[in-house]
Amino acid sequence: MASVLSQFDISATSLAAAQANVRAGSLAQAALLNDNVKTIYLSAFHDWTISVLAGRIDNSNPPKPPASWVVVPVEDATWPGVFWDFPQKSGPPVCDMPPVPDDCSKPKPQPIAEPTTVMNVPPGDTMPVGYIATAPDGAKWQKQASATPFGIAYYYARIA
Repeated sequence: MASVLSQFDISATSLAAAQANVRAGSLAQAALLNDNVKTIYLSAFHDWTISVLAGRIDNSNPPKPPASWVVVPVEDATWPGVFWDFPQKSGPPVCDMPPVPDDCSKPKPQPIAEPTTVMNVPPGDTMPVGYIATAPDGAKWQKQASATPFGIAYYYARIA
């Protein structure tokens, strides 16, 4: 009675063929792992960007791209001098970092347009309240006063 194993020629399988198969599988696995890591990183960066644009956090600490998976030879502990290729997360960044958005965490002061009907009293002004001055363009300005919690505020109001 012949064994089932005797039908196969075991010598047809070589160490080089086995190493080539492991390398091909490891390269395919590293490519899939890199695609997955890149997708997860870009999703995390997008979420971080949303928080920056909403003003919840500043843009000083953007997430950095993680290391990529590369195939490296590893020596077989049971068979010295024989190497097998396996994926290892020790390569360059998996992708370039996307552009960092502007910092929205600190509100930018908007300039307020100066009013055209009121102006501050210039330094050194000693004219009494009710005085009317005529500007070079013909506009008439009257010195006025208003009580505030901090005292009397003096200003010129355009009357014509």
